[in-house]
Amino acid sequence: MKQQIILIGVTLLLLASCGRQQQAKTLVKDFMAQQGRGEVSYLGFSSLDSTRAIGDSLITVLRQRAPQGIRYQERTGVSLLFLRAQYLDGQDTCSATFYLDKDLTGIVAYKENK
Repeated sequence: MKQQIILIGVTLLLLASCGRQQQAKTLVKDFMAQQGRGEVSYLGFSSLDSTRAIGDSLITVLRQRAPQGIRYQERTGVSLLFLRAQYLDGQDTCSATFYLDKDLTGIVAYKENK
């Protein structure tokens, strides 16, 4: 009986995390579409993870490096989530890291990975 309860609990946690992963992917795809990237072919996404290593000063730098006119979600809370995406932009294989608020309501900042 105890093993069944543990198995059910683990299954529910996996299902909940899959939902958040999909929600994060959708936010990234919507963000990229809003930035006028046109048709982007996604090659893969990392697992959604959390970080406390990014502070307000780094967010400011990332936003300043981004092209003008990009609209971000305001930062809420202390920790952020991040998701890396690999995609094709024309013939080029590109990679970017997206920082999302913990409630998955928007992109706080992003950086192109070189």
